[in-house]
Amino acid sequence: MRFPLLFLASCLAFGIRLADLTAVASAVPAAALAASLAAAWAFYVRRKEAAALAAVLAAAVFLGAALFAAADVRYERNALHRLAETTYADFTGTLTQTPSPGLDRDFLFLRVDTVSARGAPARIEGNLRVSVPRSATFPTSLDFKAGDRLKIAAQIVPVREYRNFIEPFSRMYLKTQLLHALAATKSPLLIERIGAAPRASLRASVSGLRLAFQRTIERDFASADSESGLTPEGAILETLLLGGRGRLTAETTAAMQRTGLYHLLAISGAHIGIISLLLFGIFRALRVPRRAAGILLIVLLVLYALLVEGRASVLRAVIMSLAVLLARLLEKDAHLLNAIGLGAFALLAANPFQLFDLGFQLTFAATLAIILFTPRIAAALPRLPLKIAETFAMSVSAQAGVMPLIALAFNRVIFSGLLLNFIGIPLIGLIMAAGYVYLPAALLVPGAARPLAAALAFLTRVFMGSTHLLDGWAFMSYRIPTPPPPVVAGYFVFLLLLLLPRTFRKARFAGAAAFALCFAVLITYPFPSVSRDLKVTFIDVGQGDSILVEFPGRTKMLIDAGGLPVGSFDVGESVVAPFLWSKGIKKIDVLVLTHGHSDHLYGLPAVAADFRIGEYWEAVRPAGEAAYEKLRTALRGVPQVQVFRGFSRQVGDVRIEALSPPEPGPGAAPPADNDRSLALRVAYGQSSLLLAADIGANTERDILAQGAAGLRSSVLKSPHHGSNGSSSAAFLEAVSPEIVVVSVGAGNRYGLPHAEILDRYRKAGAAVYRTDLDGAVEISSEGNCLKVRTAVPKRN
Repeated sequence: MRFPLLFLASCLAFGIRLADLTAVASAVPAAALAASLAAAWAFYVRRKEAAALAAVLAAAVFLGAALFAAADVRYERNALHRLAETTYADFTGTLTQTPSPGLDRDFLFLRVDTVSARGAPARIEGNLRVSVPRSATFPTSLDFKAGDRLKIAAQIVPVREYRNFIEPFSRMYLKTQLLHALAATKSPLLIERIGAAPRASLRASVSGLRLAFQRTIERDFASADSESGLTPEGAILETLLLGGRGRLTAETTAAMQRTGLYHLLAISGAHIGIISLLLFGIFRALRVPRRAAGILLIVLLVLYALLVEGRASVLRAVIMSLAVLLARLLEKDAHLLNAIGLGAFALLAANPFQLFDLGFQLTFAATLAIILFTPRIAAALPRLPLKIAETFAMSVSAQAGVMPLIALAFNRVIFSGLLLNFIGIPLIGLIMAAGYVYLPAALLVPGAARPLAAALAFLTRVFMGSTHLLDGWAFMSYRIPTPPPPVVAGYFVFLLLLLLPRTFRKARFAGAAAFALCFAVLITYPFPSVSRDLKVTFIDVGQGDSILVEFPGRTKMLIDAGGLPVGSFDVGESVVAPFLWSKGIKKIDVLVLTHGHSDHLYGLPAVAADFRIGEYWEAVRPAGEAAYEKLRTALRGVPQVQVFRGFSRQVGDVRIEALSPPEPGPGAAPPADNDRSLALRVAYGQSSLLLAADIGANTERDILAQGAAGLRSSVLKSPHHGSNGSSSAAFLEAVSPEIVVVSVGAGNRYGLPHAEILDRYRKAGAAVYRTDLDGAVEISSEGNCLKVRTAVPKRN
């Protein structure tokens, strides 16, 4: 077998996935592992090599299963992970890496050994990430080094999952990072260094160098207008040179993802190659012997991995590079596939959860595809100057390897990277080479390095500008619904069949045809989203509203898309859109904004940009809202309708009518924003839903004054998230709902829903569902009976 390490790593990964699916106890695969190893030895002694090899591969499968099962149990039983403390506590431990800066806060990674709550210290061990807000009142630099002993007064932050009938992300992400808990502190003044890192510590010395490099970038690329304190160019330099992406703005990240250039910002094999070439060039200029140069390069790559503090993508690339370098030093044939296998095996054995890390998946899929397909594609292309054919072949290969993974993770198909890589790759190489000259030069001779900093800023601006070159070509990068697993599996299987020798002509032809079919299905998603019944889903968006209405047939309506008043997290992009894609939705026929508050509006611009919109409805236009202007920009060319009381629309057998607000008369004083909410009633046969947005008691009285006879509804969306300023007794009596759905965030600061309102609902005889407890609530009707399904099946 030419590539034993690759096959062993594949079997190890298969065992990890198997254990994740079956939740098997570690003792079972451990016993199977021992039996497989014994069988392998017995077969080897009898010189039955094929059987021995099969037993070794089976042992790798069982090893993966055993490692994952044991790691999962350790993680779930970890005392810090299970800590239920909700008040402030003192966390004492050792800093594992240099403070990591973000946009508006910094992050500390602490290996905790003691937790003191209410004055009672306890021995609790685990990995904790603490967020520290930046304070203009008390501007304090977190000049800590890895290895420092810290005591931090902080509060455990519960992991918030948006439960919308799709697999949650956050908990597995924490496992891949081996973080047992998250915490937040109010101020850097609540952090105390109680012990310095040992002076002889290599890790502390490298951490101090990293901190000095960070401060250098902050000095030369400072921006008073940015939350992070860095210019966009400085944030990209910090990402490329030090591996920290925390200060990239949402706009920069979105542009890189949209164009397929985001991979250039994650330090990986290509970046390690640039560093290696730079160092080899220096060694050659200094006439260092080849063998000594190889040893020096190994040492420097290890130091570089310490400098970027073990970022997963860097570790993967460094391990593979070290495997090749060591083999060459020992004069052994080191095939790149074995190097990949060694890297994957080492990382998965150390942390089995890495298998579920998207970066891990993308790195190995791209690298494997480049090794397997680039020579074949390049051989089929004409020879071109400047290695254009080879670069194109490499881009195509990498794209082929990661396309289904990007479609699954980001719901995006990207072709623009095939062209933009011709600009991006040389620019990144130039920026990194100049950057690693600039950093030490700026430390030693700050004034002399400023021209180099200006040159780096210019090159970085050129790179950032390249992400907009194809903005007018929508077909080069677009969003798609989540591809079905059989299509993804078929894509990879038939892609590998293309590697069959030419002697398997028929199999190669059949594999190529099947691959072309899977590829076409992947990039077009030809499956229509059809509903037999009227289906209304109250999406869990935290503290806010978002409602999907699926009419019988293919018509879809989305009412609001949630949103957060502060922070960079986009509920529309990260919560609402993934839910819609999971249902196979590509087009929203009617997009509705009920009113201009952040928890209804702020998610809509992303949704409008990500989906085809047939028509847009609103009542009163919000004034002075930047998010609303972004929404209008995204809706350019979409028919827009102002909807007021008396408006109605028939969609098949379903009737929609607007109950509020009334069309404002000339010179009329505008009511409060909530009372200008667009309230809709949806009726289908004997079933009806009153979607009351955020209307208050005044609007309820106004609606009742128009006549209560037509208000009776099977389902009521609780007005204003269950506030005691809504849901008046008279209004409830007129509506007489069987079901009330409260769209509300867990532990919200407003104390919603109010207890008296919940009591009022129960006294009215209505079943109450809450998105903070039940997750998303789906109500369907064929015209007579109602069926309710919740994302959280049981409520304790």
